[in-house]
Amino acid sequence: MKTKLSLSIITTALLFTSTAVFASTYKDSVISKETQALNNPSSVKSRAAEAKVEEAMSKEAFLAKVKSGAFKKEVSKEETRRLSKVVNDVVQRHKKGLKKAPREFMSGLDDTIRALQSIKTGDTKKAQQLLKDADKQFTTAFKKDPKLGLIPVLDNAQIISFNGSPALIKHIKDSAVELLQDNDTQVAIDMLVPLQDEIIIKTQYVPAYLYPKAVKEAAKELKNGKKDAAFSTIVTALDAAQLDTLIIPIPLITAQDMVLEASKLEKSHKKEALALLNNAQKELQKAVLLGYAHEYQQAYKTLDKKIEAIKTEIKGKNIVVKLYDDLLNDFHHLGTKHTADVKHNKK
Repeated sequence: MKTKLSLSIITTALLFTSTAVFASTYKDSVISKETQALNNPSSVKSRAAEAKVEEAMSKEAFLAKVKSGAFKKEVSKEETRRLSKVVNDVVQRHKKGLKKAPREFMSGLDDTIRALQSIKTGDTKKAQQLLKDADKQFTTAFKKDPKLGLIPVLDNAQIISFNGSPALIKHIKDSAVELLQDNDTQVAIDMLVPLQDEIIIKTQYVPAYLYPKAVKEAAKELKNGKKDAAFSTIVTALDAAQLDTLIIPIPLITAQDMVLEASKLEKSHKKEALALLNNAQKELQKAVLLGYAHEYQQAYKTLDKKIEAIKTEIKGKNIVVKLYDDLLNDFHHLGTKHTADVKHNKK
């Protein structure tokens, strides 16, 4: 039985949708006594009240400023194609790197889960047979590979794509800071939610060595009429599963793909190469502003400097082969660091 990988539908978190909701929410939070004063300024009778009116006016001006329509950007066919390509490359590479679950082990695991269901429904005879079958399957699996350890049994990839420029990200963050300073915390949180541009890969592993012992123990307990104990034994083994979460920044792998494409262009295509390198730098800026470079600040700065050096060389003698090789090698090493940063959780 092969491990199946379920790839979710790409979610494009367009910011202009969020900010529209934000603006509406924020506007509702501003109008109260201030609105009355704004509608009838002559009713203001004290400096404190005047200050309140000025504050409300500044908030209304702020609302107009934070609307992101000016930043709105349609997704081009080329961007969609590139996103699909880089995501597919990462997911397939991850899938190929997983240890294949032995067919016998997966069959035994299936029998174990079905035995648990049979115990729950009170069909102990069926449960005993299923545990016996599971024991045989596990025995066969370990004869073929005595060193079975953690086995991947479930793999899922989720893509969250942010369609926005570095300027837009900075604009949102600055606006959120102003909101927080004004104690509009919940609105600020809503505004920051779309700031994700990543592939989230979750892989569930089970410790294979636990199951042969667990099914033998559960079968023994069932034979002695201890249904609850047998149920608990199986559940304990199943609960030992480990969930690994890997987060890959989409801007990083997009920048890498752009640099790779630029490196393959003929020397005469200077304009196209420079355009790709400029866009690659913007993607790196996005990664930094979105917080993906937090632990690798220097590595991201190095990538940007080396891209700038290649751009300068392209405008000159255009001897860039070694520069590209060095840059792509740096991209690879940084990608490896991100890939190694896996979060382990008990499932």
